[in-house]
Amino acid sequence: MLRYKINVSDALSRAGVNKYKAKKTKVIGQDTLTKLAEENTTGITLKTLNTVCAILELQPKDILEYVETPEDEEERNKIKEWKSIDKN
Repeated sequence: MLRYKINVSDALSRAGVNKYKAKKTKVIGQDTLTKLAEENTTGITLKTLNTVCAILELQPKDILEYVETPEDEEERNKIKEWKSIDKN
């Protein structure tokens, strides 16, 4: 599962991007800012991630990290099974 390493909403606020400015400039949508404030990683596009990286002058690895959940492990194991079936 991907999760934020930093509080993106706070970082954007410190960089001068708030809901009002986002609405005026249309740099980041208000719904997206709400998702970032809630630390919701679902529905965040690569375009948005690119914009956030540009504003904060960070790399994606500075913003997100992958933490394996039991569900992720289960998916990985399924993929391994599929690969072994394909080889036979």
